[in-house]
Amino acid sequence: MRQTLEPYASAADAVTLPDGRKANFTCMGEGSPTVILIPGLADFAGISWGGVQPDMARTTRVCAWDRPGWGLSDGAEGEHTVETSTAALEAALATGAIPGPYILVGHSFGGYESLLYADRHPDQVAGMVMVDPSVPNQSALMERAGMAVPDAEADPMVQAFRKCAAEIRAGTARLGGPDPDHCLSYPSFFPDRLAKAFGEKASNPVQYETMASFLTNSPQGSIMVLNPTRDYGDMPLLVLTATVQPPAPPDTSADQRAASDAFFEQWSLAHDRLAALSSRGVNMRVPGAHHYIQRAKPQVVIDAVEAVVAEARAAGD
Repeated sequence: MRQTLEPYASAADAVTLPDGRKANFTCMGEGSPTVILIPGLADFAGISWGGVQPDMARTTRVCAWDRPGWGLSDGAEGEHTVETSTAALEAALATGAIPGPYILVGHSFGGYESLLYADRHPDQVAGMVMVDPSVPNQSALMERAGMAVPDAEADPMVQAFRKCAAEIRAGTARLGGPDPDHCLSYPSFFPDRLAKAFGEKASNPVQYETMASFLTNSPQGSIMVLNPTRDYGDMPLLVLTATVQPPAPPDTSADQRAASDAFFEQWSLAHDRLAALSSRGVNMRVPGAHHYIQRAKPQVVIDAVEAVVAEARAAGD
C-alpha cells in the first residue's frame, strides 16, 4: 500500500479557491473527459482510490479529490455539511484549473456530492459511476428496516478529532513534540513523505475541527440530497452495488441481524432507483464484493469507469 499512497503526498495539483483555501487534487493521465474521484465519508483520496487510479489514468485524465479538512485540503471555520463540501468542489472546478467535462465517480457518501454537483452543473457532467453509494433519505431507509440511526456526535472518531483539535490548540500535541493521542502520527504503511505532509497540515487544529463537523452533520446529508425532480436524461450512469454484507459483531441479536438483512436488501433496491435517474442507467450487482468494491473487485470499478468514458466520448462525437 505504501507505493500506491506515494502520489498523494504531493499538493502539486491543488486548486486555490476564491477565499484562498486550497482544495487538493491528485491528478494522473491525460485526455478528456476528466474523471473526478470522490471518496467515502471518512476517507482521503489515496486510501479510497490509490489502488485503481493509476489504471484508470491509462484511459483519460483522472483527478482524486479531498473534501475540505481531509487529506491535504484546507479546512475552514464554521459548520461543514455535504452542501459546503459540494460548494468547495464546485468552486474548485469553476476555476478551470481542472477542465471539464467530468465523469463523477463517488464511493459511498461521495455519491451525495456527485448527485448535488450533477444537479447543479448538468452541462459539465458527461457521465457518472456510483460505487456502492449512499442513497437519498438513507436514515429513513434504516428506520424502516428496524435499524437505529447512529448518533454521529457520539461517534468515537468525532470524539477523537475534537480531542486532537483541543490538544493542538493547547499545545499539548505538537508535530515533533508531545503527541499523547497520536494526533500527528500516522500508520506505518504511510510513506514518509505522506506522513510528513499530513502531519504538517493537521498541525492546524482547524483541520480536525472541520472533519469533526463534517462527520457530525453527515446524517443530514441524506436529506440535503433529496430532489424529487432529479432526471439525468440519457447520461451514461453505472451504479455498482456490493453483494457481501459487513460481518456482524458476535453479540448481534437475531432482531438486529434481521434488520441488517432488510436494510441491505433495501439498499440494493435504492440503487436501482439511482440507476433509473438516466434512461441509460444500470445497477450492476458485483458478486463477491463488499462495500469497498474498488478494493474487493478493483477491475470492476476500472472497467466501469472506462465504459462510461467511452460512452461519453461517443456521445460527444
